[in-house]
Amino acid sequence: MSKINKKLELLHLGKKVMTIVGLVIGAVILFNLCTFTVDESTTVVVKTLGNMNKIIVSKDNTVVDIQNKLKPDFKDLVIVKDKGLFFKIPFVQSVNPYTSKLITYQSTEELVTTGDKRQYMVKFFAQYKVTHPGLFEVSMAGFSKANSTLDNLIYPVIIKKINKLPSEEFLTNKEKLYSELEESKKELNEKIAHYGIEVDDIEIHRTLLPPANIASTYDKMIKERQAIAQQMRSEGDEEYDKVVAATDREKKDLIGAAIEESERIRGEADAEALRIYSEAFSKDPGFYEFLRTLKAYESSIDEETTIYLDNNNEILRIFSDGN
Repeated sequence: MSKINKKLELLHLGKKVMTIVGLVIGAVILFNLCTFTVDESTTVVVKTLGNMNKIIVSKDNTVVDIQNKLKPDFKDLVIVKDKGLFFKIPFVQSVNPYTSKLITYQSTEELVTTGDKRQYMVKFFAQYKVTHPGLFEVSMAGFSKANSTLDNLIYPVIIKKINKLPSEEFLTNKEKLYSELEESKKELNEKIAHYGIEVDDIEIHRTLLPPANIASTYDKMIKERQAIAQQMRSEGDEEYDKVVAATDREKKDLIGAAIEESERIRGEADAEALRIYSEAFSKDPGFYEFLRTLKAYESSIDEETTIYLDNNNEILRIFSDGN
């Protein structure tokens, strides 16, 4: 009997355990059926019997209320700005999640014309996000259609801005270009607000010359560089002439000053010589006269010179007088 009782007890205990496990599993299933979680990267549409009655978005979503007013049918729609755990009625309410992360869209290459009639092949890209999942579900139903819609809307909005810019500003003035793109973004967001999306950023992905314009553009660039080089050579020649002229003037000034200084020194030397001669002559006139006569002989007579002079000649006076 004891063995039978033990078996019965074990059987009864097993049934209790199975019941508890079943209750736990049922509770988990029921909990999962009655709850859903919305994380930071998700936005949700909640429907009751197929009718949209609530959306759940991020706390920092500032445009959802404005966009909601664009569709009168959504006047009773509940907008919950929160994330976390939420409850729903099983089999009565359904949940459709959409990502709230930025989605990147890239356009095809399009031909644009700047304000000075230059043409370029331009490719854009934009980043957008779902801000009103209810409007997005009704109007877009998916990101494929959203990309197609943006493709039709971004091009005319941006091209209108580029058409006003000269090519130089379009290619080099990034501050001006980004300012125009920012204006384009505002205008675009006004047009797509009723789709429940918002463009966060617009950029020009790539700018190329059309193949037909590359050769002519290269020729123009070469001519522009040649003109710049010629201008630089002309400016260099002009600067060279200025330097040479300034150097010549400085040279003439230096030579003139040197000549003037040499003449002054020569004059002072001659005056000093005359003073010395005068002093010497005044001390011994006879010797001075004798010395001058010898100097005259030295300067006028050499080894091959024959001179015939009268005895009364002044040059020979020194010898004829016996002195």
